[in-house]
Amino acid sequence: MKEVAKYLIKVDAEFKDGKIVPEIPYDEVMRLVNEPNIVIIKTGIPQETLAKVIAGTRDWATKTPLAEGPDTFDNNQHKQRLHIAKIQQAPQLFHDHTFDALLDLDAEFQQTLLSVFDPMRNFWNSLTGNNESFGIRKGEPYFHPQVTHYPLGGSFFGRHWHPLNPQKVGVILALNQYGKDYTSGGTGYVINDHIVETEGYQDMGDMILFRYDLPHWVSPSSFADRFSWEDPAGRWVSILPFYNPWGTPAEKDEPQGWKTHIQAAKSATSEAAV
Repeated sequence: MKEVAKYLIKVDAEFKDGKIVPEIPYDEVMRLVNEPNIVIIKTGIPQETLAKVIAGTRDWATKTPLAEGPDTFDNNQHKQRLHIAKIQQAPQLFHDHTFDALLDLDAEFQQTLLSVFDPMRNFWNSLTGNNESFGIRKGEPYFHPQVTHYPLGGSFFGRHWHPLNPQKVGVILALNQYGKDYTSGGTGYVINDHIVETEGYQDMGDMILFRYDLPHWVSPSSFADRFSWEDPAGRWVSILPFYNPWGTPAEKDEPQGWKTHIQAAKSATSEAAV
């Protein structure tokens, strides 16, 4: 375990029998996330496994028409996101591939996706004390596996936030390599009024963990490159949201409860010391 920048900690892990096993106990990892810090887990997932996810997703997308209507949260779709979120007013420009009905995919592609999403699911379950599996459960929280592509030439996701529960901790797995497959764009956060940028710190196979109610964004890829939806170059990540699509959405104002909690804890500590 090593702090590589303020609020940014790297933790080594072993990829064993399809599971990500960190060098420190899961509850210690969760404590670091909740302090809060941005924790980068060196998962050890083989690079060929990650590359196969990108290739398989691209092949699936060529055979699947782009979704254009409102999200239904009960299918497998890909959409070129180019709009401003109504509640949070967060602009976005990226290509997402969402597999709510992952278990309905053909066996080969399903197994390709599960080669990363199962380790992510097991790790998240171990962190949060859950035992959740894949599958759609209307009226309840469930997993929404996503493979997201940020093309070169200006793709991004503006500053936004989420309710803390039921996700608790967000997970972002890098499917390709910064400095080789893309040279700009990374996820940024705000912790105690300090900006934490992960660009250049997350390598292929690294999984970022963050407290889910932290304000965050994806910085733009360089405008020096020409934008193209068809060009596979750019940043690729897999994420594993867990929420009820028909539940309470994020608040319009940034949820700073974590910050209030930190200040209250500091005040209590100071008073106890007097």
